[in-house]
Amino acid sequence: MKSTIAVFTDDSAYGKAALAHAQKLAQVFDAEINEISLHKKTDLRATFSATEDGNTLFFVMPVAFSKKLAFFNAKNARKWIRKSRIPVFTVGNTVPEENDYQQIILPLDTNCQEKELALWASYFPAYFQKNCPQIPKENILIHIIFNQYENELLKQKVENNVTFVTKMLDNLEARYQLHPFTKIDNIHTFGLKFAEKTGNSVTLFLMTEHYSLIDLIFGPMENKILGNRENIPVVCLNPRGDNLVLCR
Repeated sequence: MKSTIAVFTDDSAYGKAALAHAQKLAQVFDAEINEISLHKKTDLRATFSATEDGNTLFFVMPVAFSKKLAFFNAKNARKWIRKSRIPVFTVGNTVPEENDYQQIILPLDTNCQEKELALWASYFPAYFQKNCPQIPKENILIHIIFNQYENELLKQKVENNVTFVTKMLDNLEARYQLHPFTKIDNIHTFGLKFAEKTGNSVTLFLMTEHYSLIDLIFGPMENKILGNRENIPVVCLNPRGDNLVLCR
């Protein structure tokens, strides 16, 4: 049985772009498409539950920065993404270009669970090579971006993550490039700017497991990631308590 890509669509530019992204992703991952039309009476709880019980590889969700533009804005998209056991691929209102998803942005910080993102990053070159052999292997590259903290403890945590991920990608024979930075306020929001500059990019993001008081007052970081104005596609994963992630 083929894997399925479940895509939320509506009549907005965002919904139409989501379908175009799903169609392109279906070619890369050799998957079928399950189109879910959004309207006011859509039972999202039932939809997520039923879809997760099937053979769904991931959801494609159109997310606007304003609730006036599409069914999902960052705030209500975040609500449902946080409940999903399946990765959610969020997109803006632009259709994919011919070379999209060939540059994979993998931001790494101090959270050891961010290692989970590396496996998904490796899927893109693996499936491209399998299902799109006309694309040269050297065209597909994983960009590992990370902050070099001055604080030794934080710096060591990041270095541990980078070492773990590079060893994994070496074993999987996936091409990658390291991009160390200094004095970056937040490597994940910086990743959007990096992706915009790189072009043809998709970035990966691990959803916040527990919000801090600052998140509750000023709004969580996810709001800037999910409804980003750069229209960068984002693969969102939730931390999995049933997965073993090595921390040290």
